[in-house]
Amino acid sequence: MIVITNAHYVGGLVMNHNLEGVYWDVGNNEYSLQVSFTAEQKQYVLDRFQDWRHVGEGRDPKQNKNIIIFRKKFSDRSEIKRLARDLRYNKILLKEVT
Repeated sequence: MIVITNAHYVGGLVMNHNLEGVYWDVGNNEYSLQVSFTAEQKQYVLDRFQDWRHVGEGRDPKQNKNIIIFRKKFSDRSEIKRLARDLRYNKILLKEVT
């Protein structure tokens, strides 16, 4: 799960980015990451994961949120674990699903 709680100024407005997501191994050290967000947060999400490949998207009408699935290949499993640990310092929590 990804949770981002830092406030950012967007167009003169303060906007909270509360994102949720999960990641999973698709094989050969490649991982998919699914992020849910509001329409106002889309550009922030795209900017944040710009080095990941955009492989799908959808919508959750019950929560009124959009969904994007990204994919990225890492050199080994420890690299994604290190990323999850490092992002914790930025108030971003990653949760792996199996």
